[in-house]
Amino acid sequence: MKTETWKALILLGACVVALASSAAPPAKRKPAARAEGFPALRDRYVKTFLTRFPVVATYLGAEGLDRSLAPLDGRLRDYRPEALRAERAEWQRLKASLSRVSRAGLAPGERVDADVMDAQLAFLLSNLERRLEERALDVYLEEPLRGTEWLLQGMTPAGASSYGTPAEWESLRARVAGVPDYLEVALVNLKRGASDGTLPDRRMIRVAESAARATAEYYEKTLPEKANAWTADAETKKRVAAASAAAAKAFRDFHDGLVALYFAPPAEGEPALALKKQYDRDRYASGEAAYAWALKNNLRVAKTPRELHAYGKGKVAETLNAMTVLARAIAAKNGWSDGSLPAVLAKLSEDVPKSDDEMLSWYRDATQRLVAYARKTGMFAPPDDYKLDVVFTPPPLRDTIDAAYYPAPPFKKTGVGQFYVTPTGNDPAKLREHARAAIASLAAHEGFPGHDWYYKFMQSKGSAISPVRWLTPGGVEDSASMWEDSMSSEGWALYCEQLVGEARPGLPDGFYTPEERLFALQNQLLRDVRVVVDTGIHCGTMSFDDAVGYFAKNVHFVKGPVSTDPAVNPSAAERADVESARKALYRYSKWPTQAITYHLGKAEILALRDETRRIEGAAFDERRFHEAFLAQGSIPAGYFGPLLLDNARARAEAR
Repeated sequence: MKTETWKALILLGACVVALASSAAPPAKRKPAARAEGFPALRDRYVKTFLTRFPVVATYLGAEGLDRSLAPLDGRLRDYRPEALRAERAEWQRLKASLSRVSRAGLAPGERVDADVMDAQLAFLLSNLERRLEERALDVYLEEPLRGTEWLLQGMTPAGASSYGTPAEWESLRARVAGVPDYLEVALVNLKRGASDGTLPDRRMIRVAESAARATAEYYEKTLPEKANAWTADAETKKRVAAASAAAAKAFRDFHDGLVALYFAPPAEGEPALALKKQYDRDRYASGEAAYAWALKNNLRVAKTPRELHAYGKGKVAETLNAMTVLARAIAAKNGWSDGSLPAVLAKLSEDVPKSDDEMLSWYRDATQRLVAYARKTGMFAPPDDYKLDVVFTPPPLRDTIDAAYYPAPPFKKTGVGQFYVTPTGNDPAKLREHARAAIASLAAHEGFPGHDWYYKFMQSKGSAISPVRWLTPGGVEDSASMWEDSMSSEGWALYCEQLVGEARPGLPDGFYTPEERLFALQNQLLRDVRVVVDTGIHCGTMSFDDAVGYFAKNVHFVKGPVSTDPAVNPSAAERADVESARKALYRYSKWPTQAITYHLGKAEILALRDETRRIEGAAFDERRFHEAFLAQGSIPAGYFGPLLLDNARARAEAR
C-alpha cells in the first residue's frame, strides 16, 4: 500500500516595524510542525509492524497488501537487544505522532482505527517493558516452526502433487537458514533473563525441553521429506535439505543449552532431568494488575478480574442446570434409567464413527446442512458457489489439534481456509471423541457459520476493512500475543454455536436435535469454566492445582480424587480426564486472557444484538446485523459497538 506523503505547512510572517532605512530585514520564522495525516500514519504503522514481525506477516499474507513486503517471508524476528531498542523507539515515535492526531477530525471508522492502533502500540511497548524475550520459551520454539508451516500451507499448486514457485521455495529456504542465528540470540536472551530474574514458569521449561527435541526432528526429517515430495527440482531439494539440517542441529544445540541452563545433572540412577531449585517454581501468574490492564487495553472489557471470576462461577452454575434438565428429558425420551448428566453424555458418546472416513463424512454432511439451514432462515446469504473444505489435518499439525480451522492469509487474493479434522488411524478409542451428536456444534464453530464464514466474509470486504484491524500484535498464538483478534473470532464462533440452535418460526428447536443441543451446551460450559480458572490462576484466587480440580469436576465430571496416580484414583478414565484438565490449565497459564475471549466475545455479540433489536424493533434484520458486525474486522466489539448502535438509531429515526 502506498503511503500518502504530507508536505509541511510553512507559516510565513514578518514583523513590520518602522525603522530607519538601514534596519535589518525581518527574521524568518521556522516552519511550524504539523501532525502527520492519520491515513499515512496508520499505513506507516502497519508496514512497520509487519516488518518487525515477519512470521505474522506470512500468516496475514503481507505480500498481498504491499509487494515490497514479499521478502519478509524469508525472515524471522530479530530479538537482538539493539534491534529491540530500535523497535521500542519506533513504537514510541508512532505513539507520539498518534497523540497529535485530532480524533474529532477523523471519520467514525478512522476513530476506531486510531483507538485500535493506540491499544496495539501500548501492548507492544508493554511486552518490551516486561522483557518478554528473556523468558518466552514457547515463542522461540513455535515461531520458526509456524513460520515454516505457514509458508508451506500457502504454496502455489504446481501440478497434480507438486507445490511452490521458485520464489516461494527460496523464501522458505532463507527463513529456515535463519534458524541457527535466531536460536543463538534466543539462548543469549534467556541466559540474561536467568541472571536478572526474568524467569519462565517451571512447566514451560519442562515442555520446552521436549519440544526442542521434537522440533529438531521436524527439521531433520519432516521438512526435507515434504520438499522431496512437493518439488521435482533437484537444486531446490538440495538447498532446502542443507538449510533443514542446519536448523535441526541448531534446535539440538538449543535443547542442550536449555538443559545446561535450567536443569541439574540427574542423580545417580535417576534418568529424568530435574530442574535446578531456583527454576522449579510457579511463575505463570500475570498478576491482578497486569490482567486488569490487559482486559481494558487489549480486550476493551470493563469488568475487573474479580468481577469476572464471580460472573464465571454464576454462568457455570447456569449452564450446568440447563444441561441437567435437558439430559433428563433426553433420557426419558429414550427410556434410559439413568438420567444424570454424566450418564447421558456417556450414552450419547457410544454413537461414534466406525472409521476415519466415516468421521470425515459426518463433518462434511454437518457443514452442508448448516449452509442450507442458513439460506433457509436468512441469517446469512452465502453465495451459490460457496464451498467449505473439510479435509484431514496435514501430518505436521496432527499432534497439536483434533479439529480446527486454518484461515487463508487475509491480505492475499489467493488461498482458501480449511477445516481440518485429524485422522485417528481408525483407533476406536480416539474415534469416541467424535460422537455423532457432538459434531453439529463443532461444525458450526469451526466451519459454517463460524470461522470459515467469518474469514471469508471479511475477506470479501477487501480494502473496506483497514489492515490495522487484522494485525495480531506480539504473535499469532503464543505467550507474547495480545489476543485482540481472539475476542472477535472465537467469540463469533461460539455465538454461532448458539445462533443455529435458537428457536425460529416453524423451527422451534432450531438446527439441533436435543442430543446435539446438549453437546453445544457442553461447549458453552467449557468456555464458562475458562472464565473462572483463567482469572483465578492469574489473579491469585486459585492455585494451579485448585484450577485443575475445578476444571476436572465441572467439565469432565470427575467424581474421585483429582489425581493421575493410580494409587490415589483407581479409575483410568478419570485419571485421563485429570491429565486433560492439567494440559488445558498449562495452556491457560501461559496465555493469560486468551481463554476468556470465547465466552466474553460471544456475550458482547449477544448484548449488541439485543440492543440493536430493541432500538430497531420490528425493523430489525438479523442478516444486516451479522454483516454489519463482521464488516468491522477482527477486533473486539468494545471498539465499534457504539458506532453500530448509532447507525441503528439513525435507521430508526429515519423511518
